[in-house]
Amino acid sequence: MASPVMLDLFSFFYPIGNTPAVCLTQDVPDNDTANILLLGCGDARSILYTCYMNSKAEPRIIDYTCCDIQPAVIARNILLFTLLLDDKDDQHIPLLWNLYYHLYLDDKSLKLLVTQVKKLRRFSYSLKSWHRSEYGRVLRFGDSKTLALVRDIWYSYAHSADKPTYASSFRNSLQQCLDVKTVAVGSGLALIGVRSTAPVVAQGMRDLPALHTRFWKTGRPVNDPKSAYVHPNPTLAPLENDPALLHYAIDPLLGFHLATAYIPLLPHSPLYRKGTANGNPNNVVEAARLQFQTWCQSFKVVHKDLTLRFIAGDALAFCHTLLHLRASHEVSANLFRNPYHFDTMFLDGEDYAIAGQAPFSFDVIDTSNLADFVGALNVFVAAAPLLNKTVTSTLYTESLIKWTHDVDHILDDLLSGDFVTLSTLIGLFPIQYWTNSSAVANAEEHLMDDVATCCSKCGTKARFAYNRQIWKYQWPVDDEKSKNIICPLIHFEAENLARVLFQVYLRMFANEDMSLVISGADTATVEKNSCLRYNRSSYARFLQFVKRRVKVDWDRMMLSLAEKIETDKSRVVGPNFCNELYTQLHILGVYSVESLTRELSYERKPRGFRAWKNLPSVVSITLEVPRSRLSPFTKMPLIKLGTPYINAVIQSKHGTWQNLFSSVQLAFGQVLTSGARTSDNFSVSILEDHSGWKGKSPLLISFVAPAWILLIEPEITLVGFSLYTTPIASMTFAPILGKDLFVFMTSLGNEANVFITKGRPNNIGMPRVMERPVDAEMAKKPQNDYYTTIKAEIDPENSTLTGFTAHIVFLKEEAKEILKTEKELELHQETPFTLQVTVGKGTQKIDVDFPAPVLHWKSKVRIARASAYVEIVASITRYPTLDGFSCIIYPLLMGKQGRPMVWNIPYLNPDCLPIVDDKRTDDLKWLAGHASLMFSKRENQLREKALPASEAKPHGDAKLTFKDSLFSMMMVVAGLQGRKCMSFALSTSHTSLHILIFVSSIRLDLSNHTVVLDAAVIPLVPSMGNTMRRFIGELADTDLCTINVEADELKLWKQALPAFIERCKTWQHSQNCEYKTLDQIPISLDVFEPTLCSCGAGKLPPNFIPGVPHWDTVSKWATRALISPCFALPYVEPKFNIGVDGEGGKDEPGKCEACGKEGSVHGRAMLACLQCDQVNYCSSKCQRTHWKVHRKTCVGKSGGGKTGGNGSGGDGGGGSGSGSGGGGGAVLSSGSSCGRCRG
Repeated sequence: MASPVMLDLFSFFYPIGNTPAVCLTQDVPDNDTANILLLGCGDARSILYTCYMNSKAEPRIIDYTCCDIQPAVIARNILLFTLLLDDKDDQHIPLLWNLYYHLYLDDKSLKLLVTQVKKLRRFSYSLKSWHRSEYGRVLRFGDSKTLALVRDIWYSYAHSADKPTYASSFRNSLQQCLDVKTVAVGSGLALIGVRSTAPVVAQGMRDLPALHTRFWKTGRPVNDPKSAYVHPNPTLAPLENDPALLHYAIDPLLGFHLATAYIPLLPHSPLYRKGTANGNPNNVVEAARLQFQTWCQSFKVVHKDLTLRFIAGDALAFCHTLLHLRASHEVSANLFRNPYHFDTMFLDGEDYAIAGQAPFSFDVIDTSNLADFVGALNVFVAAAPLLNKTVTSTLYTESLIKWTHDVDHILDDLLSGDFVTLSTLIGLFPIQYWTNSSAVANAEEHLMDDVATCCSKCGTKARFAYNRQIWKYQWPVDDEKSKNIICPLIHFEAENLARVLFQVYLRMFANEDMSLVISGADTATVEKNSCLRYNRSSYARFLQFVKRRVKVDWDRMMLSLAEKIETDKSRVVGPNFCNELYTQLHILGVYSVESLTRELSYERKPRGFRAWKNLPSVVSITLEVPRSRLSPFTKMPLIKLGTPYINAVIQSKHGTWQNLFSSVQLAFGQVLTSGARTSDNFSVSILEDHSGWKGKSPLLISFVAPAWILLIEPEITLVGFSLYTTPIASMTFAPILGKDLFVFMTSLGNEANVFITKGRPNNIGMPRVMERPVDAEMAKKPQNDYYTTIKAEIDPENSTLTGFTAHIVFLKEEAKEILKTEKELELHQETPFTLQVTVGKGTQKIDVDFPAPVLHWKSKVRIARASAYVEIVASITRYPTLDGFSCIIYPLLMGKQGRPMVWNIPYLNPDCLPIVDDKRTDDLKWLAGHASLMFSKRENQLREKALPASEAKPHGDAKLTFKDSLFSMMMVVAGLQGRKCMSFALSTSHTSLHILIFVSSIRLDLSNHTVVLDAAVIPLVPSMGNTMRRFIGELADTDLCTINVEADELKLWKQALPAFIERCKTWQHSQNCEYKTLDQIPISLDVFEPTLCSCGAGKLPPNFIPGVPHWDTVSKWATRALISPCFALPYVEPKFNIGVDGEGGKDEPGKCEACGKEGSVHGRAMLACLQCDQVNYCSSKCQRTHWKVHRKTCVGKSGGGKTGGNGSGGDGGGGSGSGSGGGGGAVLSSGSSCGRCRG
């Protein structure tokens, strides 16, 4: 296995997700077919929500491949889907809620469950019988083993109540869950679910902890009559021989978007319910139930366009098997299904036959939070090669990360190395990192972290934030014919690449750095280094992946890398694992050290493996561990056991040398042998005891090792297994097992417990490796006139990527002659990833595409006239938006056939988004705090400096003023700043109005935890003539809010509008689309020149913009857009801490906002602003003095600033609009506390 294996006496069952559902097609262009791979698929929530988000659009064919290591998860999901397919008239949906989410069932729900699983068992005798059933077209099994596992689980559902002790066992297991929770996260508030209420998390903090407690106390999230719910829910109960406990954090509410329980919606809105925002916690439950009902109904609407395929097994093993099948047409890569059984991943379903319909590459790969469990590098190595090479192809990762002020290390820690260097090697980037712009909010996660910091005093231990990251290919370098992404091989100097890969090695195995233990590391460090993600098999797989991405003298590089690893002294057990690393590299065909390629010389003996005629370089060892040796684990309480990882051990009798192997396979059962041990055909098979830890069979451990090690001292060499040394394992088990943590050791010649074979158990050979040739798109094809290679430049000090050297060789004689006479070449930059060199006074322009963003002003050009080549030495930028590319927010790219595609903003179906009742201003105050979280700490500091000036923008940051305008627009629409207004004009002081924006409504973008303005936009051009002039004139006399912008900000709006439109369009671009014919988006950034194509103009829903005089005269020029807040990325810039940083909150509790003095001058309580209660003052004098500044940020008062408009509104003027000002674009924020302590 490519990740460490722990003893599984104790694990968790994850039948219900604890993060809000996401739309899995939000990065796929509208109506495109989509192949989606779900690794660690979990429950059905995101599939159902995706059905909902696609239910009101044109039909879209979606093919899901769902893989989960827990077959019970798959059994539950298929049960739910089949019940939905059977429920023609929606009668059973309330019962389905009970079945899927309640710990205890009523009679009616249990009867439905038992009846259905009996029906499913009749259809599931074989793959053929299932696929011919009424469910087989939509719901498919990828292999026969998955079907068998699921069928057995269905049987347990039907017969669970037959056992007299079933109810008491169920109660005991729930109590164990709660005991584990107390140890893991303490007894404080359960804040984990509050993110489900975003963007109104402050309200959620009030209700969700109590609802979570109610669920675990009663088995239901709502107070139904207790007597009716008495039967344990078999779908949530522990399986008979499965040690997994229900995870203590599950909660049926957390997979839904609970903001609809707090935010008032209009009666005609999707997901509308009466009684919203009335403060009753039961509203939360009813909001979740309504969403479940709506999503289920949507599944039934779109199911004819769906295919769902299911595989039970380890996600990494499945990915590698699928890659092998794609390359070789072999249905097995000789990989085990999971670490705890000896079943092979064998894709024998008809869908994976040569004529099968299952996809082998995917438009979307969602990896859930596997990165937290098996390591992000393992996930990328396995899944990234399965991603289609298109502009919109997307891979998602999720993780719980601890926020830190040192934002540079967040992504470094995720990738086990320098982020820019590693993402360049992988070939995928978190695209929002490069733009530092996101329409997906995770700002409320910061608030949760701040509150959790406060609540740590109240018994809450965990302080982690949920981070969902979007990974795509680099800025598209596409094949002109296919418009597929091409990924050129990156050239490296051998020594440079060795240094880079060695640093990755050190980071992957940082837990082996004993200096951390010796130095007395803090608790967090101890816990981190006791939770393992990688073993040497992981590293070997990573090197195999890198080998296909680079152009280098590989053998020379590996020699250097091996020397660094062997001589490294910082990883105390590193030398002990060297031979495992070399074994895995050899098996995978990455590199073979001399000891594994030379012919073995040894004295043949009549016993054991030394009697074989041919001894392979690598052999399999299966170890039978007596049950009695497991008592240190079986007798220890689960809450103390932790997660001990295991190693196999081969060492000399006296301990003078030792080799460790952490890539192991486990199971309980009996070893069955075939043939004589002296025969080359000797093999073993495993008869598994499925009782596992509850049975009496010995533990079987299998691993592979170099044969030459066994020949050193074959008579006295010891073999066995130990625990992997971690701080927690040593503290827990060293008093019992000794400092070496040996569990069982025996001699190599002990034929009762040690079995040496050529192949692995059950006649499984070594993992198969199909040496895939370099894909055609991996190498940049020579052009007619030139060809280009890209070489990476590495900093020798810290082994990180500093830049690239592009080597351009000219092929045509004419070009060579021009080069000889050229004195200087011009260098231009259009995108962060591309430099353009101009040769011969513009006769030839060559675009050089780099694998990471580069800086034009730090680049050099070298000309070799005699040799006819040019080199561009380009330095990379780690923060493009901070190094001159702040204009890039939401780029719109050209896909196949000149089709525009958004790159880093979600596609949305506006008709599925709830509509906020914007007239209930008192219930919308949360919007001020939410919108203010667009700004990073740096941006807030710039805004504070700019606030005293009425119109000046001393920071000169176009993106910041763009955000300011967005903020002001949202505040005015919600009625939180000045006079409420729904019509806006972007204006410059020199040339009047440029863009009109008419807001139809505020909608909730639930899965992205934010809001959008559903609007019609009209960029003004002279051809609109008198009709538009008359319209604006009459509108200005009634209701028009003018937002003053500078020229740079206006360009930013023109660049963002095409993406705001493209993401929500319900129409198609014409063949004569201006974007396509001009090959340019937007059409122009110049003043009064067209910005948008004409394809969507006038295509608005009926009554979209009511109440605007003479709207019908200009609506033909209006295009629908969804305008989102633009959030900064927390791993690019430090976050803005509400109530701590900046003008929007209190600098520090107890300090005067004006003078900084602590406490009141009168010795009494400090004065607070009566309007917002967010700032304190030591005296009334300071309060009066500071009002000129604070008025611009106060929720209760509005000051001058960016917006102006006709009519009254707020205090003071400002702006250059046609009337008195209404509200400034300043930060509005609100603090929050956990309810038990002030924060």
